Amino acid sequence: MRIRFILIIIIALLLTACGSKDPATPASTAALKTELAAFEKAPLFKTAIDYNAIPRVKGCEDEVPRDMKYHNCRDSKLIYTRALGTANAMNKPLMVIFGFNKCPYCIKLESEIMDPRNPLRSHDVAQYFSKAQFDKYQTEEDSVKIPFVRLHARSDHGLALADELGITEMAEEAGWHRVWSPFVVFVNPKTGEMTSESEWEAKEIYCDWAAGVAVSLEKIGMAEVGEPVTERKRCPKT
Repeated sequence: MRIRFILIIIIALLLTACGSKDPATPASTAALKTELAAFEKAPLFKTAIDYNAIPRVKGCEDEVPRDMKYHNCRDSKLIYTRALGTANAMNKPLMVIFGFNKCPYCIKLESEIMDPRNPLRSHDVAQYFSKAQFDKYQTEEDSVKIPFVRLHARSDHGLALADELGITEMAEEAGWHRVWSPFVVFVNPKTGEMTSESEWEAKEIYCDWAAGVAVSLEKIGMAEVGEPVTERKRCPKT
């Protein structure tokens, strides 16, 4: 009799434990929604490297005394190589911004897409994906994350790297007479394929910068091509 009583208690405990793990319970559904909300709010861009880990060029004088973003005294090729390695390890595209610290349009661009109070986020870009890519984004719960790196567009080593990578030629084809600032390039770290939406004499640009990101990811083979979930509208360039 005592053994039978013990067995009944064990069975009851097991049933209770199984019930508490039911993914359809209201508590677990609410927790999942909270997790997804946090996931969707994640900032899109993440710094690819610690610039301080790059050795300084001997005898070089910093462009500005503080708040350094574009490092004229740290070798651009080494910065780029390490950043590319980070992107490759993450299996994510790398965004490269050529600019310099006193460039007003570089500051304006970053204030629009990297403002800590209102940064560009995963879902901002995902809405412009093709249906196939958007479905993958939702089902795989794989946030759109883009490591980025800044390279000094006026340093000798920055200009030499731009020539070596073919970015100078890319800029010239887009109507620039050199790698202007800011000049933004997206790179597939696996294949080395590159693209840029920056055009000097473009009559129209994407109304939403996030739409241009989605297009760039398609062009370098890091997003499936197709009819976008949300129309990628273009507006007159101002």
